[in-house]
Amino acid sequence: MREQYTTPSGIVVARTLSKIPYQKGLAAVLRRLDKQRGIYLSSGYEYPGRYSRWDVAAAAPPLEIIAAGREVVFRALSERGKNLLKILRPVLEPHPHWSRFAAEEDSINGTLKPLGELFSEEERSKQPSAFSMLRALLAEFQHPLASRLGLVGAFGYDLVLQFDPIELKLPRSGVKDLHLLWCDEIYFMDRKKEAIERYQFDFTSGDVSTVGMARTSGRLSKPRKRKPGPIVSDHTEAEYVAGVEKVRDRMRQGDYYEVTGDGTASIYWLPRN
Repeated sequence: MREQYTTPSGIVVARTLSKIPYQKGLAAVLRRLDKQRGIYLSSGYEYPGRYSRWDVAAAAPPLEIIAAGREVVFRALSERGKNLLKILRPVLEPHPHWSRFAAEEDSINGTLKPLGELFSEEERSKQPSAFSMLRALLAEFQHPLASRLGLVGAFGYDLVLQFDPIELKLPRSGVKDLHLLWCDEIYFMDRKKEAIERYQFDFTSGDVSTVGMARTSGRLSKPRKRKPGPIVSDHTEAEYVAGVEKVRDRMRQGDYYEVTGDGTASIYWLPRN
């Protein structure tokens, strides 16, 4: 079943819903995820209003969004993603929270304006951040037919720095605040009923469209086979035991009620012969 709607900026979004045979469809999804980027979220518990028994999977996302500090990048992962970037540019470029904006064939990147030195708690979430761009996308594509169109990924611990101008004591490098995938082909799988619904989305703006383009994002390289090497720690077993006894003594005195140990242990992985 194919339905469509038009966003405030004139983007035509078409959604196609297909019913997929369960066993064959699940096997096909897993084969794709073995070779391409994607996600698989599994839930075996059901509680009304909170938990669902549905498994959710998405394969070959055309686009990824990465934020680190004041820098935000929208990167195409395929030819399909390049067309999607062209469609999204008019939505993202006018946003007032950019201090720098640049668009290339395979990416959109920009620098966010700095956080204000003083603002009320009510204004915190309205400060320039990566979420400014995510809200712009949500406002553009929000529609009942878009309930299965998703951004899926991970938030880092340093995400708080998007909203709070904390003075850093240690340098940060190579740290992502968030990494999201634009999932426009997504599978909802009901293991109890053994049913799969596949939702595919296409986007058209003027003469630029993703209709008919391949849903691939390049093959992932297989990880090298390795065997575990020695475990190296920054303290001996005797030092660890002595530290635990010291903490237990302080707990008896009421100084602590909970302690998290701090230390470094490394496992070196050796190539298999």
